[in-house]
Formats: sequence, C-alpha cells, structure tokens
Amino acid sequence: MKAFPFSLDGAAKDWLYLQPALFNTWGDMKRIFLEKFFLASRTTSIRKEICGIRQNTGETLHEY
Repeated sequence: MKAFPFSLDGAAKDWLYLQPALFNTWGDMKRIFLEKFFLASRTTSIRKEICGIRQNTGETLHEY
C-alpha cells in the first residue's frame, strides 16, 4: 500500500491524499478507488478482456 500513491497522478492522487482514513486494508482502498474512478461496467469489461487473452497455436510470444 505504501507504493500505491506513487502510481497515481492528478485527480486520483489528490483524491487519495484528501481522504480521511476510510480504509484499513488494501481491499477497502481498492473498492473505494474503483467506485470513484471506474464505472462497474468498465471494470467488468477490462477484467473480461484481461482474463480472455489467449495465445493462439503457432503464435509466438512476440506476436501474442
């Protein structure tokens, strides 16, 4: 959790530092962050896209 703020920029970083201590765990912070900056439909779509990636037969790792 200590490195997470360094990955943020702009409004997301401002949001994090202006929050009262609402979260005590990584799971709480993740849930609150996603609710604020990602629509549920967008999160679901991205998750499906990531989980659905498959390397085709004969496809090199570079092409993958």
